[in-house]
Amino acid sequence: MALDVLVVAPLHHELEGILTKLDEPIEISGKRVVGTLIGVGKVVSALATQQAILAYQPKQVVLLGFGGAVDPNLEIGSALIATKVVQYDLDLRRFRLAWGDTFGPEGTVVKGTLDLFAPPLDGFAPAVFGTADRFLLRSEREQHPELATELGIGLADMEGYPVALACRMHHIPCTLLRIVSDDAQGRRAKQFPVFAKQGRKKLSEGLHSLLEEPREKSPTSL
Repeated sequence: MALDVLVVAPLHHELEGILTKLDEPIEISGKRVVGTLIGVGKVVSALATQQAILAYQPKQVVLLGFGGAVDPNLEIGSALIATKVVQYDLDLRRFRLAWGDTFGPEGTVVKGTLDLFAPPLDGFAPAVFGTADRFLLRSEREQHPELATELGIGLADMEGYPVALACRMHHIPCTLLRIVSDDAQGRRAKQFPVFAKQGRKKLSEGLHSLLEEPREKSPTSL
């Protein structure tokens, strides 16, 4: 089944109400779109995204969800579009690789920082996302200022990099849109259901704006 856009999210509450159905094609802005859930964490989300790409053969992939701020200037509810995503919990620099890089098959190097399709979207600020298999606590942010100073990470998540890597392997443009759910001080929304509803509204608006982008603006390769 070939379609225009595959929309993925880790959990149901990040996609609820944005798409009327999951795992069934619908039409948005004249494009055939399928939404599916990929779970939490790098391995689970990588496998689920790979499986969805093989099943649906999309021309574009969009990840929607929430994430934690690393940049102290970001507020709860801030809407971000990733210009790059970094795998920051893999560090093989002692083997003369860049931070986040790893060894691939036959001596190749898999880059730990990936560029993304990030056109200007109203209401969404550009940022670098950082992915790791852990929830980044306030104490860890304070203990590791290099995440911001060296890698330039503005927001932390647990699925962005593997989704982008799966897309890169298939030469598919990838966009990551997230809403800040907790700030760099570790503060969270007092009423999460209200925050989640408002966050999904922003994600829906961003998705619709993105799908209205002319196809020629999308990169042909990553």
